[in-house]
Amino acid sequence: MTRKRWCILCAASLVFLLAFIVALVVIVDPFEIYHRAWFYNPPYDSETQMYAGAGVAKSYTYDSIIVGSSMTENCTPSVYDAALGGRFIKLSMNAGLSLDHAKMMEIAFRTHDVHRVVYGLDFFSFSHYYNNQKAVTPDYLYDDDLLNDVQYWFNRSVLFSYIPRALSCIGTPDEDACRDRMYAWQPPDMPGEAGLRAQVELSSPMPQQKDTARGTELALLSYEHNLLPFIRAHRETTFTVFFPPYSLLYWADQAVQGELDTRIAQKNLLAGALLEEPNVELYDFQAVFDWTEDYDLYYDLIHYIACVNDAMAFAMAEGTCRVTDMAQIGQNNAALTARVQALFAQ
Repeated sequence: MTRKRWCILCAASLVFLLAFIVALVVIVDPFEIYHRAWFYNPPYDSETQMYAGAGVAKSYTYDSIIVGSSMTENCTPSVYDAALGGRFIKLSMNAGLSLDHAKMMEIAFRTHDVHRVVYGLDFFSFSHYYNNQKAVTPDYLYDDDLLNDVQYWFNRSVLFSYIPRALSCIGTPDEDACRDRMYAWQPPDMPGEAGLRAQVELSSPMPQQKDTARGTELALLSYEHNLLPFIRAHRETTFTVFFPPYSLLYWADQAVQGELDTRIAQKNLLAGALLEEPNVELYDFQAVFDWTEDYDLYYDLIHYIACVNDAMAFAMAEGTCRVTDMAQIGQNNAALTARVQALFAQ
């Protein structure tokens, strides 16, 4: 064989190999960037969430979205369909910050006609600088630029980890079943009241609380950059924003850390801003003490089990716990603070 033929053969083999790799990634598409899974059930979990979320937002059929941290992972889209109408998917980001949630909303609004956003507003998500993220986002999956998908096609983890995982789940995927089960978790063991109380070091009197200025500044910046622009750019969309029902012991722990006044101040600031927007419905579940003092519903100080997520959907449908003015927020906060103070008094 001549040198020229050898070079041509090598070049042709290389081109064939590259084309095969690209075709393999596009056909299997473990993160569903180009299409829904054809012949396997996607293995959604917190490890793949930042990558799979882009594909879910691009490829699923929906007109409504659930956005938030792990507080929203146990939401059941079919339940929200029934309660609120529409077709929901979850665009949750475990431990996500406000910018992470903004990126999920951006891709959803760019690719779909979104009628409703159910947004779980966590204070920790709004307590960092507005351009901080949980982790570096794989923007090549989130944009529409085909050229930079080379980072997806020739990604070692995609080829040797995620494609094998996908192929290990061969079967006919059911979109409804997939959207209900994605990211959902059920803890194997519940700590119970004694276990939760052991996580909080109560003393008397309640510790002195820190100044609230920095916390409210961060919350306002996060709101103005990562939530308000979507609310105002999409007046045709209803934003159903809710304050999650953390356990009462979470608030006691915040008081132990000197952060209770900051959390209340952040809540007041964000509630006041949200109530000014005509396409926002605001719900406050933090004074639903039938939930927040039933410690059998909690895996830790903030994470509640799936039945609470479903109950919130029907509460929203009925208008229960909806806030329409700051007086209601003040009453809820006063009741919440009184119960926290009672824990320290005990």
